[in-house]
Amino acid sequence: MIGKRHVVAIASVLSFAAFAAHAAEPAARLKPASCSTPVYTTDWKDEELQGTVRLAVLVDADGSVKQAKVVESSGHRALDKASLRASYTCKFGTAAGTAAKEGDGVPGWSTVQYKWITD
Repeated sequence: MIGKRHVVAIASVLSFAAFAAHAAEPAARLKPASCSTPVYTTDWKDEELQGTVRLAVLVDADGSVKQAKVVESSGHRALDKASLRASYTCKFGTAAGTAAKEGDGVPGWSTVQYKWITD
């Protein structure tokens, strides 16, 4: 009997590094992001693709991701692309925990990791 394989894509924020617009300003701090889970296709299940994708994301003042790039590839282009697409759904918060208003936050870079595993 063949057992069912479950696939999990886990998103985690690895580090927070926000850069101030001017050197005299303190760096903004970000709260962890909430990110959607990417879709793992049937084709990938058949190929048993697994791996970890590490992304650098540029977080805008409102907590949304404005740019993303692969820093460390999973070794599978399909997983890397799916992780990039999913990273744009991440929403970061400000350290103060208050609702972001226009101009409140400072854009900065952070790192998001997607770990694609089968069990």
